[in-house]
This record gives sequence, structure tokens and C-alpha cells, in this order.
Amino acid sequence: MTEKGKIREIKGNIVIVIPEMGAICFGCMNQECKAEGGYIAAENPKALPLMQGQTVEVRAPGVSVLGQGLAALLPPVIGFLVSFFLARQLFPNARDGVYGGIGIIFLFITAFLVYKFRKKYPPGKAYTVTRIIA
Repeated sequence: MTEKGKIREIKGNIVIVIPEMGAICFGCMNQECKAEGGYIAAENPKALPLMQGQTVEVRAPGVSVLGQGLAALLPPVIGFLVSFFLARQLFPNARDGVYGGIGIIFLFITAFLVYKFRKKYPPGKAYTVTRIIA
């Protein structure tokens, strides 16, 4: 995930960046920025000569974004599959609609539990400054 923004302040190797409003901000309806105070904390591993007010590009590693996506999507699917097949074992005379209904209920329960867990323990985003734009 790549974002652009202006540098608000520099604290050693950590750069505080105010992101520009773009497609990424529209994707979460700015909820993430509101929760974090409207800024991104990024590292400057390349030791770029940064100054306050510059526009920079920051990037989160693809592996981190992929891991967060899988952590959000896999548990509900697994919850559905486990409950679907467990319902078949517990209620062998029921119809397929009952099995599907139980699976969907557990899909939503698992998704809600993942949501609550991520609210309490948000994933760390290791943003890094990749280049200076202006």
C-alpha cells in the first residue's frame, strides 16, 4: 500500500506524515486516520534528507498488507466450514438449508470476533518513506 502526504514533524528516524485524501482514504472512509489522529508514522530507513512540509511517498510492505487481509478473511471462512460440517455430524437428518444456515451464522459470529479482536489489538503497520516527491 502506497500513500502520499506532507511531513508534519520529524522525530529522529520516525516521520509523521499527514496523508493526502485519495482512493485509499476513501476505501476506509477515513476511519483509520481518525483513529490514529489523522497521521501516519513512518520510518526513514534510507536516511533521506527530509524536511517539514515536504511531500513524500510512504509504503507499507505487501507482505504486511497480505497478512492483514488473510487474518481478516480466513477465520470467517474457516468458521463457516467447520460449523457446516460439524452440523452435518450433529444433525444428520436435517436438510442442507439448516447446515448452510448454521454455517452462515458462525461465519458472522467469527467475523464479529475478528473485528473485536482487531479493534482491541490493531495490527502494526510498518510504513517506510520511499521517496521525496516535492
